[in-house]
Amino acid sequence: MASSAPPNRLDERLAQAREQGRAALIGYLVAGDPDLKTSELVIRAVVEAGLDVLELGIPYSDPIADGPTIAAGGQRALAALTTLEKTLGLVAEIGDLVPVVLFTYFNPVFQYGIERF
Repeated sequence: MASSAPPNRLDERLAQAREQGRAALIGYLVAGDPDLKTSELVIRAVVEAGLDVLELGIPYSDPIADGPTIAAGGQRALAALTTLEKTLGLVAEIGDLVPVVLFTYFNPVFQYGIERF
């Protein structure tokens, strides 16, 4: 049975790339690395350069599965006082530019509040 829900922006962007006969360019950044203002500027620049989808990492103090590069970015973001709430604010600022997929662990979502998230 087909869903009557409208397509989301991520689906639309991926379909657009497929219709153009190309792979979608999906990039990853840690929110707040090295600070939120720089993150916003970098996101705007990569979107301008052709980024189709942004995977945005929510910094977490115990990133056991992320690897050293993402963990280091998360530590820099945390040192810059980036929080889940501030990350969501960043998404609100740039969300019209590019579809955003959040990359996180369950713990920050649970601590923030599942319903609130």
